[in-house]
Amino acid sequence: MRDRVPPAQEKVVISRSGNKCAYPDCGVVLTISPKNSGDRPKATGKVAHIAAASPGGPRYDESMTAQERGSADNLIYLCGPHHDAIDSQLEHHTRELLLTAKRRHEQAVDRAVRSALGTVSYVELEVVCTVISNAPPPPQKMGIERALPLQDKIQLNGLGLTSVQRITDGLSQAARVAQFIEFQHSTIQPGFGRRLVARFKSDYFAALAEGLEPDGVFDYLVQTAIDNAGPRDTPEIHAAALSVVAYLFEICEIFERE
Repeated sequence: MRDRVPPAQEKVVISRSGNKCAYPDCGVVLTISPKNSGDRPKATGKVAHIAAASPGGPRYDESMTAQERGSADNLIYLCGPHHDAIDSQLEHHTRELLLTAKRRHEQAVDRAVRSALGTVSYVELEVVCTVISNAPPPPQKMGIERALPLQDKIQLNGLGLTSVQRITDGLSQAARVAQFIEFQHSTIQPGFGRRLVARFKSDYFAALAEGLEPDGVFDYLVQTAIDNAGPRDTPEIHAAALSVVAYLFEICEIFERE
């Protein structure tokens, strides 16, 4: 029986791929933007297993568990032609080649987002956060206060080096995110910060329910924020999403804090 790819793991690998094909020298954007305001963006990419999901499939590894086969670490996001190619031209598309392509592509995506952080403005932050503007605020008080130092929280949640680097990158815009939330709260939408936190907490618990590991949870939250941005898909939007998630992580509104 073929192992099913959990939707949450698909979201993680799409986030890490920056919504682009990870095949070497391709990098095509895997979304068709809507031409009408009533339409939604259409994703065209395909998630593929590097080591096959079931016996007899391409690059199958019997030593892997079902959970490992369905993990984002064993998945790669591709355009249609390259998705078909890796499962038909097996002499060339070895497991090692695909893992290397995946790693290099995801590193390039991280560099692009890091480069875009300096250009994040209120425009991108508003696009990322708009989806929660009409959500009712939670009844309990949700203050913003650090429950423990950042490094302690990273260790408590078992985040890996890649997530730590992404949090560090995102926090370069922490002051701007804080100012944006305060501006929204004081001039446009009272309670904006509480609604924002409530939405991200809901997404956080949804990711936990899907069985994602800590690094996967972080990337899931970033991709959810990107999805909320609608048809705009730019490095600046990705950077804004990363900045918001990193900020909420730092102020202990998402992830474990004790």
